[in-house]
Amino acid sequence: MFHRPQNILITFCCLLFVAAGGAGSIEAYELLVGETVVGRSLPANARVRASAARPKPGKTARFRRPTYDILRASTPITLDGRMDEAAWHEADNMGPFHFTWWKSGKKKQTVAKLLWDDKYLYVGHICQDDYITARYKNHDDPVARDDCFEVMLAPDPDRPEFYFNIEWNVRGAYIDGHRANGPKKPSVPWAAAGVRIAGTFRGTLNDDSDKDRSWTCEVAIPLANFARHMKRKSLRPGDRWNLNLNRHGGDTNMQYSQWSRADTSKPSFHTPHRFGQVTFVNSPPRSDDSD
Repeated sequence: MFHRPQNILITFCCLLFVAAGGAGSIEAYELLVGETVVGRSLPANARVRASAARPKPGKTARFRRPTYDILRASTPITLDGRMDEAAWHEADNMGPFHFTWWKSGKKKQTVAKLLWDDKYLYVGHICQDDYITARYKNHDDPVARDDCFEVMLAPDPDRPEFYFNIEWNVRGAYIDGHRANGPKKPSVPWAAAGVRIAGTFRGTLNDDSDKDRSWTCEVAIPLANFARHMKRKSLRPGDRWNLNLNRHGGDTNMQYSQWSRADTSKPSFHTPHRFGQVTFVNSPPRSDDSD
């Protein structure tokens, strides 16, 4: 673990994990003051308002299926767990997340963004977390026992019960699953090929005696994993998928949160009928400031 020099208030720790192999230390985002993200040049739409994540007590919020436009990456994405490429700054934040089954404890919000290119779906997220847990390091380790993040996706919106899920921690350990006939039927063996994950964190792993700040991941998921199940073999602008993002885990102040809220009384992310809808779009023209 790489330790930065101590300042007046706190010593931050930052470590880069890459699931595909190799590791090194980098400078992570400086972010998270109160409930507002103030990271390196993050746009205003990346500010998180935790108060909007849950309806007021005694009121049932009307469900509105969330939508999101996934920009085609305007710049190459270097997986280093920093989310500092121009393409990430151009993408909108999907949050705030809903704390669907919240009962008690401090809500910790999430900034999440998606990008795409000819080969990959990119997932980038910054998770507020006072107590970061990440014990597992390998594929198929039980990362649900750690602080973890998950994408669930149905690449053919006409078959919403046919969906995949990939779930990871900040160390790059991940599990993958597939349901061919909805959540009530057994899962189908599936291994996602070529998934790459890079993560950084601000704080200390697996030590709940102190308070941490956040953890960040950049994930590249090859589109080839879903080519047989899409309407076309390759994505085009205007194509739509059903998708949800979920987060949970940790030993202290364990919370469940998600982009599109489920409708179950007990925690269950496997609710494909409540997934949001994403549309793949081209990046807007970049402004030319030159004379």
